[in-house]
Amino acid sequence: MGGSQLVARGAWGWILNPIFLSTEILFIDFILSKWFFIETCSIVGSFVLFVFATIYSWFDFSSQTKLQTYVICMAAIFELGILSSELMIDRTLIQLSLCTAILVCGVFHILVLKLRIIDGSIHSRSLFRAKKFNPENTTVEIREPGISIIMKTGDLILRNDNSKIRLSGLKNPDLIRRKLIDKFGVLPHFQRATWAGTLWIFLFLIIVIAVIECCLFILINQAMPANGVTQSVGSLAVWFIANMCILNVRIPRYPNDPADDLRHQTKIAEGMWTEIFHEKDGWVTKQFFRCGWGHNDYTEHRVPVIGSKICGKWNPLVLVIIHSAMLIYQMIGVKRRIVYQDFIRALPKTKLEVRAPYRYSQQWVENEFVSENMPQDVHSQMSDLQEDLSRVGLFIDDMHAANFRIDQGSKIQAIDGELYTDGEVFVKSLLVRLVDGHRVEGMSPVLGYDRIVRWVDHRASVDDILR
Repeated sequence: MGGSQLVARGAWGWILNPIFLSTEILFIDFILSKWFFIETCSIVGSFVLFVFATIYSWFDFSSQTKLQTYVICMAAIFELGILSSELMIDRTLIQLSLCTAILVCGVFHILVLKLRIIDGSIHSRSLFRAKKFNPENTTVEIREPGISIIMKTGDLILRNDNSKIRLSGLKNPDLIRRKLIDKFGVLPHFQRATWAGTLWIFLFLIIVIAVIECCLFILINQAMPANGVTQSVGSLAVWFIANMCILNVRIPRYPNDPADDLRHQTKIAEGMWTEIFHEKDGWVTKQFFRCGWGHNDYTEHRVPVIGSKICGKWNPLVLVIIHSAMLIYQMIGVKRRIVYQDFIRALPKTKLEVRAPYRYSQQWVENEFVSENMPQDVHSQMSDLQEDLSRVGLFIDDMHAANFRIDQGSKIQAIDGELYTDGEVFVKSLLVRLVDGHRVEGMSPVLGYDRIVRWVDHRASVDDILR
């Protein structure tokens, strides 16, 4: 393998990191100014910066966290220096200069960040570091992103015996990792999912929604021409009606059929979320529906919809929001499969189809999970799946019998079902019972293995088939 090939470069979506950091610094300055009347350089202001830098460093958001922490500490030291001199400099000016420096460093980081294959070797470049790796003795892992998952960026970490480099801000690092493993022979580095997973994003969105709803209620309450109990009850009623009106605004569906370019292929299965098409070379393509395509029936769900709960050409805003959130979590599950298929033996090979959104391909598993095809060591294989899931810190959910199939080697494969972390699984179960409680009676372990979870509903379970 000769020549040079660009594998990845910095993604501008990562600029959210320094933007959020700068916003936090300016917010702290605003609080100190408006609530504590600290508008000039002070020991308190400098101390707050030091404390903030310490906390921010502990979270370790990216490979630039150390540099950002140094810049913040330098600003705090500069503020102390100004305080000991006779100069009079507005504190906000220092904070604006600090934010400008952080943003400039972020821009240069994105411009410099690159990953290349040159003459068979991996060459990585970040803002202040450059490393060369031999693929044969190099391992690769990705770090599960936080809020940056919205912009599809994240961290890629390369290791060998002598060195390690962390590249933050790459677009689709999970796909880059897969390419390095499958095409260039890099080894997968064992990794365990974080306890929280995407729970922080969920909590952040809940807080944002709560703040918006509180502000809406306060505005309605202040505008009510009444006092006392009448004002409170009237405000609550108007607030409820306003929410119902907003949530039931009709939104047109996405104009194009997501699976239009697949219609010439043989469709082998269809579900509430997906259509599955048979491909050549032992792979199938799975296309998730957008709201309004397919048969998205929410009739049995507890959702505040006035009128039909079946998605069509025009859909209530609340159904669009719920459906979009579920699509995002489905895709997070697919990306986890792409990573953890190297460590969970019962996951068939999966790859993301970048040419179309909400689409992925998976190795075709030939045999249905029915009694005629059942392997003798089914309990042993389920035990192995439980052990693998425990090792990587994940649960696999919605594992009714049809989400398992059996390959030609009599190995059980989990062809569907979402992967959740320890922190996510409780919230997931709560939301399923809350929204889908008419159909789902609860959650139950498959064959007694607590990390393999099925929904107790009308669909046949593994336990039923084995009985």
